[in-house]
Amino acid sequence: MGGSSMVPLNRTSSIENEPRTLNLNQIQFARDAALYVINTRGLEEAMRIFTEGLEPVSQCVHDKEDAMMEYAEELESVSNPLRINPETRDIATAPF
Repeated sequence: MGGSSMVPLNRTSSIENEPRTLNLNQIQFARDAALYVINTRGLEEAMRIFTEGLEPVSQCVHDKEDAMMEYAEELESVSNPLRINPETRDIATAPF
């Protein structure tokens, strides 16, 4: 290979792009803090604290027809467990 230079790739694991999770101590701290708020504040103020920063959903993901169709498909697959789902692919045929 003549004049080509090796440029190092700056790769990072995809796990680093995932949201961080809480450890058990942090979960317990959050529970204790929530109990403190519930025990020391009124119901309305506690609800305001817990919902602060949340934004309402302005659009529904599925409309009623889509939801009914999905429900019918799910009901059919549950009622006939021997039926093979066409979306299910064998591992041997899955692209990697």
